[in-house]
Parts: sequence; C-alpha cells; structure tokens
Amino acid sequence: MVGAGLLGLAAAWAMSRRGWDTVVFEAAGAPGHDRSGSKGGARVFRLGYPDPFYVEMALLSRAAWRDLETATGDRLLNVTGQLTFGDELGAVERALHSSGVATERLSPAECARRFPGIDPGGPVLFEPDSGVLAADRCLDALRVAGSFRLRTVAGIAALEDDDTEKVMLVLTGGESHEADIVVNCAGHRALSLLAGGSHTAVADGPSLPQVAYFARHDPGAPLPPVFIEWGREMLYGLPVPDAGGPHAGTYKLSHHTPGPPFDPADDSPFRDDPGLLNGLTTAAGRLLPALDPAPVATERCVYDNSADTDFVLDRVGRVVVGCGTSGHAFKFGPLLGELLADLAEDRTPAVDLSRFSLRRRPLPPDADVAPTPR
Repeated sequence: MVGAGLLGLAAAWAMSRRGWDTVVFEAAGAPGHDRSGSKGGARVFRLGYPDPFYVEMALLSRAAWRDLETATGDRLLNVTGQLTFGDELGAVERALHSSGVATERLSPAECARRFPGIDPGGPVLFEPDSGVLAADRCLDALRVAGSFRLRTVAGIAALEDDDTEKVMLVLTGGESHEADIVVNCAGHRALSLLAGGSHTAVADGPSLPQVAYFARHDPGAPLPPVFIEWGREMLYGLPVPDAGGPHAGTYKLSHHTPGPPFDPADDSPFRDDPGLLNGLTTAAGRLLPALDPAPVATERCVYDNSADTDFVLDRVGRVVVGCGTSGHAFKFGPLLGELLADLAEDRTPAVDLSRFSLRRRPLPPDADVAPTPR
C-alpha cells in the first residue's frame, strides 16, 4: 500500500479485514500531515449532488462510516443538516428525490427563522441528513480498526510490475519490497508511479485552495449548518466539531474549486493567497451574519485533481490506483477503500467503476479547465 491519506488507510482497513497481510508506506510523514490532502479537523459529508450516481455512492458511504464508528466506538459523523442554494438547487433536489432522500424547500423567510446565522438571499434546499466528518479522527479510526502496519519512509521511487506474479515497490535509496498487489494511493504522484507514467490523460495538476476559519459574534449562538452555494466558485462552509482539532468551534469556509497550481517539489511553507482570502472574507460578510468576517485562522489545502473531477479507481497489471480525489472524496472514504480492495482481489465491485477508469475519454482540448465539481 502506497500512501497513508484517507484512500490508502481506507483501503488498508478493507484489505486487512479480508485477511491480507498489509503494509502501508507513507513518504511524507504521519497521516494527516500539513501537505496531505486529508489533513484537518472537519470535512463535509453530504448526500446532495446533482448527479444521482454520486447520491447513491454517498448513501453507501454513510453506512460504511457508521460501520467504522461501530468498530472503534468513536463518533465520526456529526449530522448538522445542509443548506443548498444557487445554480444547481433544482438538479440536486431531483437527484436526491430519485434516491428517496428527504429534503425541504425553504423560502428566504423560513430559512431566516430556522437558521438565522446564514442569509443565502433566496430559496434553499435543506438536507437534514448531511453533516460534518471529524477528519483527523477518521484517519485515526481507520488506523485503530485496521490490522495493518504503517511504515514512514524517505520516498517511493518506483513500482515495477513486469507481468510476473509479483510487483516490486522500490524505495528512495534502493530498498525494495515484493508484493502480490500494490494499492497506489500516492495522491498527485500516483499516476507517475505507474509503469511508464503513461496514464495521465485524466490527470490535472495539484492545486492549493484557500481555507479560512471564522468565529461567532456571540459565542453562545449556534453555528450555521453546512452549506454549498452552487455556481462557478462553489463556495462552501461547515461548522468545525467541538473535537475538530485546533479550529474546534469555528466555521470553515472555502471554494470547492481548484486553487492555484503548485509545484510539489517546492517544500517551502504554504502561504495565504491574498486574493482568495479576500474572497472568503467578503463571502462571510455576505452570507454569514452570525460570524465575524475577520478570520481567526487560515490554511491552504491540497487538491489532487482529475481533469473532469471524477475519481481515478482502476487497476493496471498488479497495481491498483486510487487518486484524482478533486476535493470531494473524503465523504466516500470507507466505500472507496472497499472498492480499491475489490479491484485488488479482482472482484466485481458494488459500484460501477467505468467512469473512474484510467481509460475513460479525456476532456476535449477546448473544455473548461475547471469544471464545476459534481
């Protein structure tokens, strides 16, 4: 197993439950380290997508998170409800109803009465079953529940799959390990580790969205629920759980679109983007009257992007690859782990993975380079 982010740990949990002797190699530090796409104390769990395919996946994922909670005795998914508004409100509503998910349409007046901390400025769709995952505790829970070994190494140099019954994982410095199967969840490096690095048509470069955390004017007032404002910028916000690390009790705000590209070889500290940060403070003032629009903390997060925002879940020889998470995969974590384990065992998965194939048709050259996430 390569990579100890969400996908790698979820796949390791699934593989170890199936009786595999599993070792996870992590090249950058402890799970959830500062340059990890899985870092932080809070992630949105939502059922609301305009695509029924993802709604069904979210429903399967919710059951998988509850299984992990049962296995560890830790509460990971906090149901807060979610408000959806903007361009895709009708499409999200139709997709949810097609899967039998309950929703409510709220007028601006009804929204203001029930959720005074947020002012969408128009009609909203309320999803009562969506909420927030305690992200760092999710990573810890996967480690506790899984009977696998985690090894931190200097780096992964190559995966050598020569069509025999073994695959060789070569570490920086020359040390090598032989395996029956390697599940490659190395984030934005995953595709480059495949044989010849030739499976890059679906890839897009890694990027750095801006995140900001805001405090309440009144510390005793409830935080607003999760929201997504559908549109070009895909603004979203969520309350950070009380056990959500250093930002517990604040409200997290960001854009659910790729940020500026960055060079993974540049190991200098991440710095705030003044333009993106100004956009978030402006949005806080526009949408969230319960919050002080001056952020109390900021950070950058890493998006491992695919060009079409669909994930990459596929197998090449004896290497299974999971990447291209595009900023919306955390909610699917345990399910994606099971699907990667299915690929490793050559089983028919519970989800049709054809749209996640490395061989899917790439976007045309004149396509929008930053499509709205699904």
